[in-house]
Amino acid sequence: MRITMNRLVRYKAFQKLTISYFLLILLTVSLLSTYLFYFFSKSAIKEIDRNSKAMLSQISYASDVVYNQAMTIGNSLLTQPEITSFLNDTEEDKTRNYHVFHQLTQIQSAYPYIYSIGIYRPSTNTVVDTAGLPFDSSLYAISAKQYMEFYPRSLTVPNRNNDAPMQFLTFLLYPNYSLRSASNPLIYINVEEQSILTTIRKIGKSDSANNVFVINKEGKVLSHTDSNLFLDDLSGTPYVQRILSQEETENSFTATIHNEKHLIAYVKSEEMDWYFVSVTPYSGLISNIDHLRNVTLLVTGGIVLIGLLASIFLSKSIYRPFSALFEKIIQNPADLKSPFVDEYQVMAEMFTSLEEREKSMQFVINRSSRTIREHYLHSLLRSHSPDTSVPEELVRNIDEELAASYFCVIVFKIDDPEPARGGTEGGQKPLLRFALGNIAKEMLEPLGACDYLITGENEAAAICQYASNERPEELKPALRNVQSFLKRYFKLTVSIGVGDISYGRKNISFSYISAQQYVKYRLIYGKESILDAQTTRPHIMTTISYPADSEKKLIEAVQSGKPDAIRETTEQFIDQISFGSVNQAITYSNQLMLSLLKHFDYLRHLPDSNFTEYLDAVTEIEAAENLEEIESLFIRYCANICSLIEEKNHWMNAQKHNIVIEKVQIYMQEHYAEPNLSLELVSNIAGLSPSYLGKLFKGSTGQSFSEYLNHIRLEKAKALLTSTNETAAKISESVGMYNAAYFSTLFKKKYGLSPSAFREQEAVMSKEERKRSGFVEVDCRQAAIAQQSPE
Repeated sequence: MRITMNRLVRYKAFQKLTISYFLLILLTVSLLSTYLFYFFSKSAIKEIDRNSKAMLSQISYASDVVYNQAMTIGNSLLTQPEITSFLNDTEEDKTRNYHVFHQLTQIQSAYPYIYSIGIYRPSTNTVVDTAGLPFDSSLYAISAKQYMEFYPRSLTVPNRNNDAPMQFLTFLLYPNYSLRSASNPLIYINVEEQSILTTIRKIGKSDSANNVFVINKEGKVLSHTDSNLFLDDLSGTPYVQRILSQEETENSFTATIHNEKHLIAYVKSEEMDWYFVSVTPYSGLISNIDHLRNVTLLVTGGIVLIGLLASIFLSKSIYRPFSALFEKIIQNPADLKSPFVDEYQVMAEMFTSLEEREKSMQFVINRSSRTIREHYLHSLLRSHSPDTSVPEELVRNIDEELAASYFCVIVFKIDDPEPARGGTEGGQKPLLRFALGNIAKEMLEPLGACDYLITGENEAAAICQYASNERPEELKPALRNVQSFLKRYFKLTVSIGVGDISYGRKNISFSYISAQQYVKYRLIYGKESILDAQTTRPHIMTTISYPADSEKKLIEAVQSGKPDAIRETTEQFIDQISFGSVNQAITYSNQLMLSLLKHFDYLRHLPDSNFTEYLDAVTEIEAAENLEEIESLFIRYCANICSLIEEKNHWMNAQKHNIVIEKVQIYMQEHYAEPNLSLELVSNIAGLSPSYLGKLFKGSTGQSFSEYLNHIRLEKAKALLTSTNETAAKISESVGMYNAAYFSTLFKKKYGLSPSAFREQEAVMSKEERKRSGFVEVDCRQAAIAQQSPE
């Protein structure tokens, strides 16, 4: 027992196991006890609810009997001749009134719950009431909608019921309902509200604690265990609203009244549209509910205590194999420094450590083997001697895996690799090479053993092993599948060079060199090409001469500045060099670029010209992947030369035009006073057309010829207005403008003042300026005298 308690205090796994069993037992017992208590209380509530509905149904039946008997009394009265004669009389007869009173009294005696029966005859204002009650005029004011109406009321009669209000449920009968008029008689039957309350108490055996009452369809109280609530309107009460809104003839539900839960049960009378309602607090439904709850809790506690002991016993039995394993892992539990031990964590850490060590060793072994294999295959591709430091066993294993007689190297060249979106090119290329390798191995391995190597920035190679000196017929379709897959899912195009088949491992480098040579011919065949000896042989065996005629035509097209001719000649040049080898195409392209550079060397002295792009163009030719790129490069280069030539011509014309504009401006300054000075006159002197000279003038000065001429004349007029006393009209003529009104308009538009106003403003400013200069002169003279006087 001491060992068990020690484990329970110190070892977390044993604690968790014990707590789990205990919680399981506690949960089971709690759920079972709760369910039994709930089931018992629910059943009791249902039984009470059923009894309440049965009681209310009996009360409802009794009320229906009262209603039917009221109908029976009324009908029987109408069948008696003396009563009928009394109703139809138009004169007062005391004897007949007495006989009617006697008959009504006999009928009432048969029905003890009826307080009184009365007849009112409006023609003579006669009232016959068995209880001697005065007639309530409000009864006759009721608007009848059927043969018999019901009217709850409270009536106060002096010297009756200790002057307290009497509470009646009155049934009104209209004998001549179909011929309803102001003189129709009325039969009424008064039933005391207390009689219905007595019926409720007799049937339901309810005491003052119960809340049983009757309401009509408007929510008004017709009878209540609390007589003070008679005729109160309860339609605003939530639970009454719910009763009135439901269509069931009987139902029950729970509601909170004054912060206490109550059971509401009701039954609807089919005859009178009355609702018989019972409202009972939940706490009073089961008298011994608290005792039942306490007993349930006591039994549950005892079972839980037994469950605790059982959980410790079960934990001890199940923990035994686990403790044996833990003791083997931890030889000496005393070495554990913490007073609380989590066995699962200790064992998990131990197993994780062993697993990581094993994975690390396996990773190192696999990585080393893979790295050694890659280095060995690279040395075979480049015909280098293998590393002598590699263990012979690993080399022997690799040679055993390369046991085929024939090998074929396939080179994959990535066309225009683009960086991943949102990433860098350096981070994208390894991903592309990895995807290329996986897809190539998956497609090529069914044809034979295959190894995949990264041989360059955008280049990879596959070493395929075959049993015969022939490539499989399925090789090209498989390579097409590789290209299609990469293009569809990675938006990547790949050109492929298939090397010659070599015999033996030592000759793999010859297959690799031939594959590299073949894949270069994508320059001619374009991207996504599959190139081998058969495809490239026509180009390798063909020698072409340099297309000098195309070079000459291209230079002439560039000199003439014709883009269409440049494009057509460039296409001819590219088409001619496409029949040769790759080396010839690149050499002739560089030669054409050099010829263009030499021929248009005179443009080097043009300002802002930049011929460093020649070196960039040569570099692009060397790196081009297809002839279309070289063709596009030539077109751009020639277009740039054309723009430089155009710029040189424009610059020379601009220099020439500037001289002409300067001469025109000088001429206008000298002859502005001539009234016939015009653009046509000046264009004849300059030797240019008026329209062309006008464009040149506006482009150089930013003003049209007439605007510039008006500017000169207005500036001269402004000076004359300031320095002479000539009239504005005279000054206008002196500057070449003979329309004085037009002169005044232009002057005011330019300077904001009319010529006369401008002259007055200048005169005032000149006077103030002379005055200020006189003050300054006096001050200077006084200062000079002050300096010369002795101190």
